[in-house]
Amino acid sequence: MISCSFIAVFLALQAFITKADQIERSLDGENWQLSDSAGKVKGLPATVPGIVHLDLLAQKVIDDPYFGENDANYQWIAYSDWIYETTFDLTDDDVKNRKLFIKCNGLDSVATVSVNGVAIGGSNSFFRRWLFDMTDAAKVGTNSLQVYIQASANYSVEKQQEYPYDVYFGGVYIPHAARNFIRKPQSGNTLFKYYHIYFLFLDFGWDWGPAFVPAGIWQNISYVTASDVYVTEIVPKPHYNETDETYYMEALVCYIQLVEGQYSMQTSIQVDNTPFSKEFQADPFNFPNSPGVKQCARFFSYTVKSSDMDDYLWKPRSSANPKPQLYQATVSVTIMKDGKELFSVNQMRKVGFRNIKVISDERPPNNEKGYLFYFQQTDSKGKYPIFIKGGNFIPMDAFVTRATPEVFERLLKSAVEGNQNMIRIWGGGLYQPDWLYDMCDEYGVMVWQEFMFAVSLYPRDRDFLENVREEVIDNVRRLGYHPSIVLWSGNNENQGYAIGDTAKLVDYTLLYDSTVRATLWEEDTTRSYWPASPSNGAKVDDPVMGIYVQRWGDSQNTTVGDIHRYDYFSTCNDVSTFPRPRFASEFGFQSYPSFYSLSTISKPDDWSNDSPFFTSHRQHHPDGNKQMQNMMAKFFHLPNSTDSVQQFKDFIYLSQVVQVICIGSEAEHYHRLLSEAGAYTRGTLYWQLNDIWQAQTWSSVEYAGRWKLLHYAMRRIYSDVSVTAYQLNGSIAVYVTVDDPQMTAKYSLSVDIISWDGKTVSQKSMPNLQSEGFTGTKVAEYKISDIFQGSLTVNDAYLHIWITQDGSNTILSSTHFFPGNFTKINLPSAKITVSNVMSISSNEVSFSLQSDATAVYVMLDSGALEGYFSDNGFLMTPNTVYSMTFTSWSDISTQDFSKNIVTRSLVDTY
Repeated sequence: MISCSFIAVFLALQAFITKADQIERSLDGENWQLSDSAGKVKGLPATVPGIVHLDLLAQKVIDDPYFGENDANYQWIAYSDWIYETTFDLTDDDVKNRKLFIKCNGLDSVATVSVNGVAIGGSNSFFRRWLFDMTDAAKVGTNSLQVYIQASANYSVEKQQEYPYDVYFGGVYIPHAARNFIRKPQSGNTLFKYYHIYFLFLDFGWDWGPAFVPAGIWQNISYVTASDVYVTEIVPKPHYNETDETYYMEALVCYIQLVEGQYSMQTSIQVDNTPFSKEFQADPFNFPNSPGVKQCARFFSYTVKSSDMDDYLWKPRSSANPKPQLYQATVSVTIMKDGKELFSVNQMRKVGFRNIKVISDERPPNNEKGYLFYFQQTDSKGKYPIFIKGGNFIPMDAFVTRATPEVFERLLKSAVEGNQNMIRIWGGGLYQPDWLYDMCDEYGVMVWQEFMFAVSLYPRDRDFLENVREEVIDNVRRLGYHPSIVLWSGNNENQGYAIGDTAKLVDYTLLYDSTVRATLWEEDTTRSYWPASPSNGAKVDDPVMGIYVQRWGDSQNTTVGDIHRYDYFSTCNDVSTFPRPRFASEFGFQSYPSFYSLSTISKPDDWSNDSPFFTSHRQHHPDGNKQMQNMMAKFFHLPNSTDSVQQFKDFIYLSQVVQVICIGSEAEHYHRLLSEAGAYTRGTLYWQLNDIWQAQTWSSVEYAGRWKLLHYAMRRIYSDVSVTAYQLNGSIAVYVTVDDPQMTAKYSLSVDIISWDGKTVSQKSMPNLQSEGFTGTKVAEYKISDIFQGSLTVNDAYLHIWITQDGSNTILSSTHFFPGNFTKINLPSAKITVSNVMSISSNEVSFSLQSDATAVYVMLDSGALEGYFSDNGFLMTPNTVYSMTFTSWSDISTQDFSKNIVTRSLVDTY
């Protein structure tokens, strides 16, 4: 159930509380009209914040852009200029002796803003906030406001053609796809003019999403009226001083002095229920008397010793820390003229005292080759490594205003329920809305935040770099107070393009080292910076001296930094093919979403795996369907039903099972290596957590919030204590991993060899075992020839492996291991029944599950109901009753659940 009160609270805390003088009034709502410059659309009712496609959809000018081939059919929208218009009224009090501004928190993307026909300013970036002075254009009475948005698809090509040389961007070259010449999301913004000629890969549409090149007013818009001084921004931010081991608060106050005079400000800082609850009063700050220029001042509170802050630290979620610590910070600013108070402005934010950084210059034990890479949490008692368990986050929707706080909370709750402690916000999308970071703060989910550059080089002319500089300032100030953001990263997969070519190297270093990193030094020294993902990190990163030197080299070097890995050809559970990196920030394999999801965006004629729609239109990854099918054939019989729709459903099911095997096996491998010599793998971020639409992708959670089988598997793998097994060189190795550094696990190991008819063939056990925290330990190794003797072959039985806590029967972790190949296993026919469906709450039901035979990879499908089960993708033994629950994202009845629930297992595909 979505926590509406939680959403309301953090949205309320975004606003200034003012006593007088500066007044902001929203222009959001439905009092807008939309037209295109060519006259095809005239005066259409529109909503702001909004996107052109969604306004056209609401007025039935177009159908669902996600349905069928509408992403190609509606390309005309992207090549059109669009005009948003509205009116607003101003009174004498609004105008007399006052300055007036139009404030835009997000325009997509290249726009001119006019009041009463007078252009007052323009935007050239999706990622920035804009403030335009309309004093000379505004009047008492009714005023007209127009936002003219130029087609990004045309603008980017114009800029590319004006540039003196070609600037490389990754992927298949399509001449009009100059995504790197415009500052807007790099995914979903190139048109596929040659849709049926090229595979759509690594261009604006990306290999997991559509291309619409949206336009609109995507964030709030308002007007502001002020006299004397306009306080534009107040940001409270906690700091930790590593040198003297103290904490302190910073308040950034930005303002515009509007008229000549002797102005000053008095600033106070207070954080409730902490050692900073005593209000700090800064010395008065005298303005430099520069009217019309935006200025900022920083104020720093008293310090508190580290030992006095241990109980107040924000820490990432874990079994030992289910509720992170957040506190309300209040910054009060009083504006004075000639020593007399004019007005005051208060800003309240929820903040956390975070002490987490990346360690990337520490040698491995025994002076092994390279450097470690890990996140470290510190308090006065010690320093603790954090094993990262998470997924990569891509844009939630091609049309950003459609992704509401409720949609974000579904995904964040899914991540938390999946035992994840980090998301990586990928550099080809957007800096996310405030509410995502608020939720991460509340849930204790760390954020690896990339700047928005991906798989490309970029221009380095003065205008472009200055635009990027302002983008960094704007977003770091907007997001910097969030404790969940633990790392800034320069880009996604761009570093390799700079190597071996002087011009490309200059392009790269001027953008990332001289602009992004240098600007970040000025704005935020509280977090680590990583130059790119993947990369080898920096040799020198000294903000005091202003020196930054990258550690150039192979970005896939496993002895330093992080790596990205995709292997679509090797048998994907063969551990001998896996690397042994310090950190795996991307790895993955595709699958289909549920049949129900696909049925909402396709026609019945499309419902087959070899339909053109699903092989060459919806599938944007080159050879994606073929890769899924080839990997499927390595493990299972391919679907062969004579009913084409049933065969398609079987293919969907098996694709999700194979995705579990591929990503799950690799994630288990990295988890086991966290303490192993030569590896010391300290984290995994699989590709990818979420979906932008309904299609074959790498995600574990579908577009509408339904969990794929992968998400359930990753929840098991990401447990603090886990038992896993793998097969290599004629043996089966069993590992126990404990990734909490402050936990010691004492347990007994049990292994049952069970035939497919449900009978236990033999048993093995090892009592009184112990694993220290932050270790992966091989606890047993069995030769296959010792387990399977006589007539018993690897295809006749499987292993059930589990560990129980010493002194109790509590199962700490459990897994099933299949040493045989399912193409050679004679699975029994299994009938699965659902019974005892009961309501637990308005959005949750319980039920019982039972099978009359061994059923492997059991999949529970909730049909039209969006939500998640207590478990899925598991093995059922004969005549065992399994108690299950289903949690819906909305209210459900037992009748709805019983009507929608469908069960299947592997044998059903035969």
